[in-house]
Order: sequence, then structure tokens, then C-alpha cells
Amino acid sequence: MEKPRVLVVTDRLTPDYGWGRYAVGLLRALRDDGCDVRILSPRSLGTEEDLRSHAHHGTVTSYVRETRRLSRLVASNVATIARASRDCDVVHCLVEPYAVPAAIAGLLVRRPLLVTIHGTYAVRPFRRPGARWWYEFAYRRADRLIAVSNYTRARLPARFTGKVRVVPEGVEHEAFATVPGAIGHAWRPGADTSPYLLSVGPVKRRNGYATTLEAFARVRARFPTLEYRIAGGTDDPAFLAELQSRISYLGLEGAVHLMGRVADDELLALYHGCELFWLLPEDDGEQFHGFGLVYWEANACGKVVIGARDSGAGDAIAPGTNGLLVDSGDATGAAAAAIGLLGERDRLMAMGEAARTHVRPWRDAARLMRDHYADVLRSPLPNKSVHPPSSGGRFAPYTAPVATGQGLPTQPRPPRRGREEERRHATPRPETEGEERAFGGTTKQARGGS
Repeated sequence: MEKPRVLVVTDRLTPDYGWGRYAVGLLRALRDDGCDVRILSPRSLGTEEDLRSHAHHGTVTSYVRETRRLSRLVASNVATIARASRDCDVVHCLVEPYAVPAAIAGLLVRRPLLVTIHGTYAVRPFRRPGARWWYEFAYRRADRLIAVSNYTRARLPARFTGKVRVVPEGVEHEAFATVPGAIGHAWRPGADTSPYLLSVGPVKRRNGYATTLEAFARVRARFPTLEYRIAGGTDDPAFLAELQSRISYLGLEGAVHLMGRVADDELLALYHGCELFWLLPEDDGEQFHGFGLVYWEANACGKVVIGARDSGAGDAIAPGTNGLLVDSGDATGAAAAAIGLLGERDRLMAMGEAARTHVRPWRDAARLMRDHYADVLRSPLPNKSVHPPSSGGRFAPYTAPVATGQGLPTQPRPPRRGREEERRHATPRPETEGEERAFGGTTKQARGGS
């Protein structure tokens, strides 16, 4: 078989948020592995010059920055995706919202469609009446759904799991290798030798900072010189005020440092300089962490990690090898895990070395992805119905769309609601950059939020 031409559709190609970091890493790995990649992204908003200048790089609107509503995303991009598909063999959407215009474009130019599903935004739309029918249609049209973890796969509505395959994320090993002088460039209040624990991710309740703060108070009682650094956007003022109040109550002023978003070199230095890394995300039933790439980034720097087992961290962490898992919300267990590791330096160092080899590079993900491209091309294209099923438990569609005109789905008018009920059912405004601005998602990133 000749090398397939793959059309990749994604949002901003900039590594300061989760979707962007995933897309940048995978696209570079696919390109370097010899894959014939064609790109559709908001080209003018990208920051990575090697990808912006790619020979086959067209433009779609940004879901994050420009066309946040699905109806606008569809209207603005269906024709563009359909035209670009004519010169390609496979279409791959790297973030979930673009699956909708890509699936509709597939009614005009039929190509195998793959969709990467990350975390919250892979499943939360099925509980939103305004988004549910769009995603039902897109997922049913897709030939394959690529989950970043088994945890994400398990959270997907059961009727789709038969077409799901798991391809973990990756890390650019070279970028996270020890850089001479990197630790010296890190911002450190007080003495340069102050040991610290590190978390990376936006300061939001779902990242479990209330738990790690309580745990840190117990760890600091055992190691009084220890500090705690949190690198991540502070875009939730209510929770930030709550966290700062708790810091004061626990007497941790001067020991806990909320650093906000940090630049690449500073983030790298923070990883290399920490004693260990921890992040204990909490699943509130809708928002969850699909994988947790920050654990592998810390591992690539030789650092042991502590994560929450009831999250995507379970796919990233092999207990006893590259880190430990505790229950979400368990401050006592997290403190005991940290104290045990810090109190056994030989064990901590040995696990840190093992962690470097545990993480997988992006090229492994790229090769698995190319296998999936070849597989869907070998399979005959089924005649897919545009009608979602009429049943499906608590994830059942709001109403079944009907085919009209060119075969595009039309949403039936829902029953009239009062203003207060409309407000309760409305799709909430996304909170921060990237997947956080689109209901949250993979754990990322210190600089742009996740």
C-alpha cells in the first residue's frame, strides 16, 4: 500500500494548553516518522514555526478562540474540511469538537474518520442537551475513536466502546533531558537549596489542590524545610481565594508558592529541581483527567510521581516503578506516600531512574497511530446512517435527529422551557484556555492551563 495521506484537524498548534501540547507532539512525531501529513488548524494562532510553515497546512477557525459554539464551528469549517479531504485518504481529528464538522463533511466526501478523545470533553457533551445530538452523530460516523487512556475509554458511553482503541500520549525525551544550568534558572524564593514538592496544572478544585495542601501540611511537619510549588493558571478567583485562606489557616505562608503560568525553561527547571511530583485530581462525575501527561513529563526528568488512582493517572503510573497511587481526596494517604518516599532516599533515587525509562516517546504513539490508519483503510467503508440510536441508558440522545437536504442532521425543536430552566440546561461557558475552556480535559498545562 502506498503511504496514506492523512488530514489532521486540530485547534491552535501551541504547547501552552492540553489539546495544543498533544497535537504538537503527535504531529511532529508523525512527520518525523515519514507520515504524509496534511494539517488544518488555526494557522495564524500557532506558535510552532516548523508546523506553521508545513507545506500542506490549511486553516480552520479556532474552537477555543473564535467559534466556540458547535453550530458556528460547523458552519465555518465543513466546506474547508470537505475540500481538504478530497486530496487525502484518512481524516484524523485530534480534539473532540472538530469531529462534528468532520463527520458532516464526510457526508460530502467520504473518508475514514478517526477522532482522538481525551477526557472530560469526550463524554460531558452527552449530558448537555445542546451538544448531545452533535456528538452522537459524530461518534457514530467515526470509524475509530482513539482514547488516550483506558480510563477515558471506560467513561465513554458503552455503545461506542467497540470502536475505541487506546493510544497513550507521549513525551519528547530529548526536551526533558537534563539541561546544564536549568535548575539554577528556576525561580526559588529564599535559599536556592530549599527542597520542594511540585504540582503542575491550573489552580482549580478538580485538580485536587485542597487535598495536596492538607497533605503537605502533614509532610512539612516531618520535613520543616520543605516547600510546595504549584505552577498553573489562577483563573478561578473563588477557588484561589479559598485556597489562600486555607494556606493561612494551616500556617503555610511562605512555604506554598502559587507561581501562575510559567515559561518552558522555567517549567523544565522546576521539574528537575523538585524532590517529587504530585497531583491528585478529583472526578466530580463530569470533569476528569483522561491521562495526565504531567506525570510522564516529571518522570522524563527522573522524578517520582504521586497520583490519584481513580483518574487517568492509573494509565500513566505503575505503582512502585515510576510512582505511587492513592485515592482521590485522601490527604492522609498522600502524606504517608510522600513521607515514605522522602524518608527513603535510595528508593526515591532508584524509582526516579526507573521512571525515565517507563515513559514512552511520542514516536511510539505515532507508530501506533499509523497502524490504525492502515487498518481503517483496509476495511470497507460502511454505509453509515445519520440517525443515532433511540436508546442508550442515561447517555441516550436528547432527541433523534433526522436527515434532510444533503443528508445533514437537523435538531428537532425541544420543548419550550422557562428562563430559569434554560439557564440550568445551557452549555456553560468554558473556563480557561484549551480543554479547560471547553469543559476541561487532559491535565495541562502550567503556562496555558488545562
